[in-house]
Amino acid sequence: MSDDYIRVFNVIGLASNLIGVLILFRWGMPFRVATRGITLLAADGPRNVRDLALDHIYTVCGWTGLVLLILGTVLQIIAALMPPTNLPQ
Repeated sequence: MSDDYIRVFNVIGLASNLIGVLILFRWGMPFRVATRGITLLAADGPRNVRDLALDHIYTVCGWTGLVLLILGTVLQIIAALMPPTNLPQ
């Protein structure tokens, strides 16, 4: 097979895109407004440690998903531009 490297890059790129999309569907884009633990209701108090941790999780997961999408797209572009070569046996 002369398309071994191309197939590997395509499969890794597609898997990366799928994981990135699933992460973004679950945790959202990293560009949402962070609350920094401050709630909009005055009855809840000024800072909530749980909300701070949740903001951090959403930010990290959002950026991770976005990076995986970009990485998957770059790998697929590389696979499309690569000349056919065999994997070493």
